[in-house]
Amino acid sequence: MAGITLEDVGKVYADGTRAVSDLDLDIGDGEFMVLVGPSGCGKTTVLRMVAGLEEISEGAVRIGDQVVNDLKPRDRDIAMVFQNYALYPHMTVYDNMAFGLKLRKVPKSDIQRRVGDAANILGLEDFLKRKPRALSGGQRQRVAMGRAIVREPQAFLMDEPLSNLDAKLRVQMRSEIARIQRALRTTTMYVTHDQVEAMTMGDRVAVIRKGALQQVEPPQILYDRPVNLFVAGFIGSPAMNMVEARLERTNGASTIAFGGMRLSVDDKALQNRPGLKAYEGKNVIVGVRPENMEDASLATGAPDDRRISTVVELREALGSQIAIHFSIDAPAVLTEDTKELAHDAGTEVGALANQNTSTFIAQLDPKSNAREGDRMELVVDTARLHFFDPETGLGIYGD
Repeated sequence: MAGITLEDVGKVYADGTRAVSDLDLDIGDGEFMVLVGPSGCGKTTVLRMVAGLEEISEGAVRIGDQVVNDLKPRDRDIAMVFQNYALYPHMTVYDNMAFGLKLRKVPKSDIQRRVGDAANILGLEDFLKRKPRALSGGQRQRVAMGRAIVREPQAFLMDEPLSNLDAKLRVQMRSEIARIQRALRTTTMYVTHDQVEAMTMGDRVAVIRKGALQQVEPPQILYDRPVNLFVAGFIGSPAMNMVEARLERTNGASTIAFGGMRLSVDDKALQNRPGLKAYEGKNVIVGVRPENMEDASLATGAPDDRRISTVVELREALGSQIAIHFSIDAPAVLTEDTKELAHDAGTEVGALANQNTSTFIAQLDPKSNAREGDRMELVVDTARLHFFDPETGLGIYGD
């Protein structure tokens, strides 16, 4: 096994299109690193440069201590897992898994051992004599994983390997891939557009936007302390609600005013973000995660200065929770970051610009009796508010 290091890596195509810019990323030996971002952000290009399938225009890629810029893919000692499985339909599961080893003239006894070990890890022992057409989608993905495992490479590179599976199977397979990686401790780069996959699988997650690295941290830190509006809006499902508000200091307490409402800011939020002091009397962008709101009728003792009043526009029953959609009388936050997020979500940015309201989502306890058309009060956990500079889009944290 070996770590992977990217130093000032860039990719510029012949027509001048820049896909990746000045990317620095250090993946530790045995680490599971997930690259996540919108479609077309450059994450697959990064993976392909590490694999040797794309030429590196700038910078250096190291696998272990060796610079691999000029090495052919077969000489980099990596194994790839693709979204389309790429199995040979005329071969059995055993032969598909063993094929690469046979090409390398690995002794037959070693091939049998490696395939047997991989089949045991993946639960494929009973399927070795079957051909791919007799397997389910999840089983085919396991075979593709097995083919990579038997190589015993320095690193796994996985390009959206679960995108062709249905939702239920994706959940099952992502836990299996994470389990297998932790058992083998093989350095892994995993590319996905699905931020839920990223958050549940990676030791660390690298968020990429327009070919540039935005932030790389363990999943919980990305969630709790996003570096900018883009990361804040991309990480979390449903996405963070955002509104521009005025931060004020009255009678010794900090408040935010927006959409005709005012909320007191919890002291804990202020302590964690001493940089907010410089924004008193100014506008900030406030982020509220859907799960940080609750139906006031279920929240005993919630102070009035932590409540907002609204009308339920849509109610979605999700079993373990309900999602309430409502509007705030304040224009949608439109920065370069949020425009990119809207585009990725398939939302028409021009339509947002012409609206004088912002759509919010709250995730509530299923005991809530809120129905469409009802006026209700929501309690906001203002200790968990997020704050961003409206000009730069950067999170407000330190001095």
